[in-house]
Amino acid sequence: MDAVSLVCDPARLDWSEPSGPRAADYGDVYFSMEDGLEETRSVFLAGCGLPGAWQGRRHFTVGELGFGTGLNALALWQLWRETRAGGAWLDFVTVEKHPLSREEARRAFAAWPALSELAGRLLAQWPPRFKGSHRMVFPEDGFAITVFHDDADAALGQMEICADAWFLDGFAPARNEAMWSQTVLDRVGSLSAPGARVGTFTVAGAVRRGLEAAGFQVAKRPGFGRKRERLEAIFPGMPNAGRTPVGRIAIVGAGIAGASLARSLDARGCDVVLVDKAGPAGGASGAPAGLLTPRLERADRPHVRATLAAFDFARTLYETLGGYRPEGVIRRPKDAAEAGRFAAIAAMMDDSVVWDGQVLQLTRAGRFEPARLVQQLIGNLPVVEAGIERVEETEAGCVLLDYGGSIVLSADWIVHASGAGAAMALPDISPSAGQVAVFAGDPPVRPVTWGGYACAARGGVLVGATHVKGDTAGPAETAIAGFRQAMAGQCPDIELGEAVATWSGVRASTPDRLPVCGALSGRQFILSGLGSRGFAHAPLLAEQIAAKICGHAPALECAGADALAPGRFAERRRRRGVQTPVR
Repeated sequence: MDAVSLVCDPARLDWSEPSGPRAADYGDVYFSMEDGLEETRSVFLAGCGLPGAWQGRRHFTVGELGFGTGLNALALWQLWRETRAGGAWLDFVTVEKHPLSREEARRAFAAWPALSELAGRLLAQWPPRFKGSHRMVFPEDGFAITVFHDDADAALGQMEICADAWFLDGFAPARNEAMWSQTVLDRVGSLSAPGARVGTFTVAGAVRRGLEAAGFQVAKRPGFGRKRERLEAIFPGMPNAGRTPVGRIAIVGAGIAGASLARSLDARGCDVVLVDKAGPAGGASGAPAGLLTPRLERADRPHVRATLAAFDFARTLYETLGGYRPEGVIRRPKDAAEAGRFAAIAAMMDDSVVWDGQVLQLTRAGRFEPARLVQQLIGNLPVVEAGIERVEETEAGCVLLDYGGSIVLSADWIVHASGAGAAMALPDISPSAGQVAVFAGDPPVRPVTWGGYACAARGGVLVGATHVKGDTAGPAETAIAGFRQAMAGQCPDIELGEAVATWSGVRASTPDRLPVCGALSGRQFILSGLGSRGFAHAPLLAEQIAAKICGHAPALECAGADALAPGRFAERRRRRGVQTPVR
């Protein structure tokens, strides 16, 4: 299979003019040579009737074509902070084919000192150049940015939004025709809410006619600076006030999946309660240490885009929480064939994955303390200690019952996030037990993986992990002997002393080894099947579910969400004529 890059081509910038960068491939500027910030406020913010359009709204969505330097995002964010109603949420969903690097964006932002605080926060979450959608969340301001790295047509086809406003900010139509095609403008119309407003700097006849063909009512308005005119457009209909509050949400499971859900839902002002028979950080989220590494595959497929974005989202989040050490991870190939595969994968990636001829260097990977991260994600949210056997759903809500048939609590929504225990809601989930051990001795300078792994932990060297089908990990002595043998082959320079601690847990697995994330029924959702990568995948997938429950912009591309949907197994069985398993 020929390798296809997973990374977008970068922006090629010309900094020769003091007013700011030019796009070398398009021969156009990113913002006005006179005053880029004031142009944004005039053409896009005022052009879309902001802030008046979001007054009295609990949720508002702004779409954009042409993220560029991110200046429009900063100006919008600043205005939102100044005028936002308490508890309201703003989604900014944007497209960029040629992403800037963090340092290029930092250089561009230096022109606007008044935005420096917001610029710093945006730069701290600046996404890599991987294709697909990337989420940046600023919960203290009720603001989320979702950047799609792709062609405009392809990106819009992967969105599931109902935009209340659009910033059309691609390069000039004569230099970037694809951004302004009728197909693109039709997609903008299909993703617009009644009464949605459009602002753009161009008055090109093709754009005006294209917006009209897409269903918009278009008018010319006075332009900014030396531009005589610009366009504003309105989609027919009256704006919708938005959804009502979602009510109480019960999360079954208080490991990394449940904790991530709790954080995302609480950030949106939801009434959240967790239920777990072992309390916070129980089960597979209570190991002494863990490695955060990306799931790597030699393909550009929806689930690959989704899991790469999830890894980066988790890494960025954990760096803000503490308990995470981004020291990099070394992955050793087991044989020549795997070495060749690693080299091919690295050729598809950015500089976060490097094949040096002997090992794969995962430069953005790192080591973390599982229980500490889970506790920080949950914070002060309530956790009810109870085992849940089943959920009964009614028109009024859901009831959670324990193994004795007693009601534990009632809620409007349920999210199953109890690892292998979520099989009560989706029989396709199965348990996989595992063990790790901590040995006295000096750990490797950087964590090492080879199928198993070794890293530093309190007390010495952590080595793991076994994979045993079912919910019983087996004798610790057998696992310890296997760890010693593996380390002798993979890290012969590290001497293991006595085993000072062991730990076992049960993971949740699926037939295709991918997570399940999405709706089960009208009031029930699931986030499970995370396997050994729960900490890498849970935070972004929790964002996806929180957004779906609250009616906000999804975190994933449509194809990525479909690839992880819980109904995929039943659909495959239906095609093969196989019955659903019963537990």
